[in-house]
Amino acid sequence: MPRWMTYVLTLLAVVVLGVALAAPIGPMPGFRLGGNDATPPDQWSAAALPEEIRLATFAGMLPHVVIIWVVESDNRLYVIGSPDSTWVEGATLSPDVRVRIGDNAYDMRATRLNPGPRYLFEKYINRYKDSYPDIIAGFPPMDEFSQGAALFELTRR
Repeated sequence: MPRWMTYVLTLLAVVVLGVALAAPIGPMPGFRLGGNDATPPDQWSAAALPEEIRLATFAGMLPHVVIIWVVESDNRLYVIGSPDSTWVEGATLSPDVRVRIGDNAYDMRATRLNPGPRYLFEKYINRYKDSYPDIIAGFPPMDEFSQGAALFELTRR
C-alpha cells in the first residue's frame, strides 16, 4: 500500500472516531446533540416518551450533552440530576437548553425547582425501578433523594 494511502486511511479513521465520540455514549457526555429542529408539542404523553433523552447545556465553550432519564407529569417534563454534575451546573448557569427526543431536537428552558415536589421523585423512581433495579437500589432513601437531587422542569422557550 502506498504511503499516502496509509495517511489518508489513518486520517479517515481519526475523523470517524472523533465524530463518534462527539455524541454522548452511555454515562459519558459528548458535545453533539443532533436531531431535527422541531417545536415542542403542546401535550407531552408519558407513553410516547422514551426512557432516555439527550439534553444539551451551553454554559461552557462547547455544548455539554448527556443522556438522561425523563419523567412526565401533568403534561410537563422533568429531569433529575446530581447537584454537582456538570450538566446541572450548566443548566443552572444558563437555563436555555436543547432536548432531543427521538429524532427531534427542541429548544427548551430548564427551570430548577427548589425544593422539588416529593411526588415527582416518587414518579421518577417508579418509572425506572423495573428497567434499572440496580441503579434505583443505589439511590439514597426518598427523603434524602428528594432533598439532595436537582430537579428541573423543561418548558418551551
